[in-house]
Amino acid sequence: MIRDHYPEIEVEIVKISTKGDEVLHRAIKDVGTKGVFVKEIERALLDGEIDLAVHSMKDMPGDTTPGLCFVDPPKAADPRDVLITKNNKPLCKDGAHKIGTGSLRRALQLKKLYPNCQTVPIRGNIETRMGKIEKENLDGVVLAYAGLIRAGYQDRVQHIFSEDELIPAPCQGILALQIRQEDQKMKDLLKPLAHEKTKFHYQTQRQFQKSLDGGCQTPMGICSRIDHDRIYLKACFGNEEGTVFVEKDLEGPLKDRMELAE
Repeated sequence: MIRDHYPEIEVEIVKISTKGDEVLHRAIKDVGTKGVFVKEIERALLDGEIDLAVHSMKDMPGDTTPGLCFVDPPKAADPRDVLITKNNKPLCKDGAHKIGTGSLRRALQLKKLYPNCQTVPIRGNIETRMGKIEKENLDGVVLAYAGLIRAGYQDRVQHIFSEDELIPAPCQGILALQIRQEDQKMKDLLKPLAHEKTKFHYQTQRQFQKSLDGGCQTPMGICSRIDHDRIYLKACFGNEEGTVFVEKDLEGPLKDRMELAE
């Protein structure tokens, strides 16, 4: 995106491995509940090794790191979750399926859609997770549609969950562009990438997440729809044991989005 806007600027991509990428033999909730995919990248940003960090916004803890800030995000990708199945076969609602997911939010909602299913914790990148269908004899895995679109695996999708079926994670599909707080040059450089409607979704969903003090593994979800000057919210929240799971719908003026989220 930066190259498209500024062909004269030289851009170097620096790949940084995080604890969440490296510790794959344990569930995320056992590795750490907040920031497991971002701490090493944030450290590189604070140390001046990089000028811009690009994360999935849904991985970002509700609290911002001192000295760092987000700029308004570019246009979001599709926020919904999708199902990838063995041989692309649909799952029947009352089947005793084994479904892979690393997310408590997804696991709790899948139990409502497929009451007899067993959810199996899985980790790794997109290819690794899809490969576990065969390796671990799963009937399917649930992933974020945005990641599959960005990686070019749309053809593997068997079912796209509506936001009524499976409420996405806060800010799913939105990129987090993070810079040093005092770096005005980067702030100005990134302004043309911003997308106003995505900014409204990001502000609203982050406010919901902050209100619950949630990390990327807290079982909560929220989706938002904007229609002219009104915003429509659907959210859910649960506990790790799965004994509590609540949903709520709200709507109101777009200008009141932060209060509605809270």
